[in-house]
Amino acid sequence: MAENAKAPGVAGDPTEPAALVVEARQVSKRYARTWALRAVDLQVVRGELVSLLGPNGSGKSTLLRLLTAVTRPTYGQVKIFGQQPRNGLGVRERFGVLPHQSYLYGELTAIENLRFAATMYGMLAERDELVEALAHVGLAHVADAQARTFSSGMRKRLALARATLHDPELVLLDEPYGALDVEGIGWVDRFVGELREAGKTLVIATHEIGRALALCDRAVALRGGKVVFDGPTSEYEGAIDGATEAVGLGVKV
Repeated sequence: MAENAKAPGVAGDPTEPAALVVEARQVSKRYARTWALRAVDLQVVRGELVSLLGPNGSGKSTLLRLLTAVTRPTYGQVKIFGQQPRNGLGVRERFGVLPHQSYLYGELTAIENLRFAATMYGMLAERDELVEALAHVGLAHVADAQARTFSSGMRKRLALARATLHDPELVLLDEPYGALDVEGIGWVDRFVGELREAGKTLVIATHEIGRALALCDRAVALRGGKVVFDGPTSEYEGAIDGATEAVGLGVKV
């Protein structure tokens, strides 16, 4: 097995600063005595779709948290659009995040959740605009219903509407297929396809290996906090049946 095989960015030359959207260099993260990430390098260029693959505890979610400044690296450096992601709204308004947990406000209605998010992004969104955003994810009919009454699939749709409300250039998705039925999984596929057609840059952490390989340009596989594969999805061989257990790794020859 070839480890740390690097693939050139399919959507641009990573040596050109303007094309580089995500840059993590020698990033390590330690929690107490446990290393969640060890010397991880990651570059994502504009318009690229990258899947983060790996079993539970491999470091996928930790890496996304570092990219979004939810936590800071113990060592190494993270840059988004050439800047550290914690440097205020100027950077953060350029990316949208779907966390593993939805973090919706259950007592607020769908439209109130979006209005709150709009305020956080400095947007002055009218009700019609928020209803339109809900309609885009199939939730206009429940605009005034409390989020706590929603099914897991509906909460996922609302969280995606919130993540993309401000039309971000970079979208980071942590387990977007989690707890969804077949219909919901198909809907997420279509939503990701729309983002791709709009020229967005995406990083998707998922256990749904088959879907990741079908949707994305590049696979980055983590194991034990280290990158063990980084290359085109066409060169990645693993459990392509969408299994949610251990990730098999291999490179086609």
